[in-house]
Amino acid sequence: MCQANEEDDELFQSLKSAGNKATISRKCMSCDQDACVIVRIADPMCRKCFEEFFIHKFRSTISKSNVFERGERVLLAYSGGPSSTALLHLIVDGLSVNARRRLQFQAQVAFIDESSLYPDSNDVREKVIDLIKNQLNYPLHIVSIDENLDNESNFKDLLFQKTKSMTAREELIRRRRLKLLFDIAKRENCTKLITGDNCTKLAAQILSDMAQGKGAHVALECNFTDTRNDSVTIVRPFREIMSKEIAMYNRLNSFESLQNADIATMSGPQSSIFKLTETLVNDLQRQFPSTVSTIFR
Repeated sequence: MCQANEEDDELFQSLKSAGNKATISRKCMSCDQDACVIVRIADPMCRKCFEEFFIHKFRSTISKSNVFERGERVLLAYSGGPSSTALLHLIVDGLSVNARRRLQFQAQVAFIDESSLYPDSNDVREKVIDLIKNQLNYPLHIVSIDENLDNESNFKDLLFQKTKSMTAREELIRRRRLKLLFDIAKRENCTKLITGDNCTKLAAQILSDMAQGKGAHVALECNFTDTRNDSVTIVRPFREIMSKEIAMYNRLNSFESLQNADIATMSGPQSSIFKLTETLVNDLQRQFPSTVSTIFR
């Protein structure tokens, strides 16, 4: 469900190694201080300006859409990965009384526990409870991925015995996770579901969906809002933010992602259609920085 913390470090190290030579003797494009981040090829930034740029990008994506109403109940999907970790802290800061432009909705957090599918995975439930309830003091809803099934159905058997390919298993888990999030949102009277899908992941998902013959739904799968559910709207505030920008933001602020296994952990790049397209997008993005934006267009 959530990506391993090593992936966050890998993204940071790749960004750092690519920018080390470029940042030598380069100044921030905004304040003329020493640059530490290369956002784009010609956009070096210092730490302060990068954080302001990142937060502004996030807040402007929300404000220009005007999808949230004052006092609206909103559910945040938290997986423990880099994207949802950054999203959680941004929303917490935006809802605090000291925020310059305070967010007006009421936030709750949902965590789908997939540890029952992976015997060797670390139990992250206690870490999630400690972070969300004890440290941040937010309402938390934890649901196991195999809950709410009828007595004759077993999700683990369905996943590993009835599906023969990694592609089918990944899609089944993704759809099951989304269904549980919708169920929690409806139960708690939340009309919006906020997810941490970033544009790098969405670009890979676009190609994966088209390869599987689901091109008709591509627009809704990558839009800022997805209104296919009658009572709950999916909102993607990280739709215009790259995974490397998220990794750098987490690293600069010492936000640690939770380690957890998923169905594709330790699998090769050709194990599924999504893994293959994700590898393709990441490889092309390193050589051609406009790859993700081109896929979106």
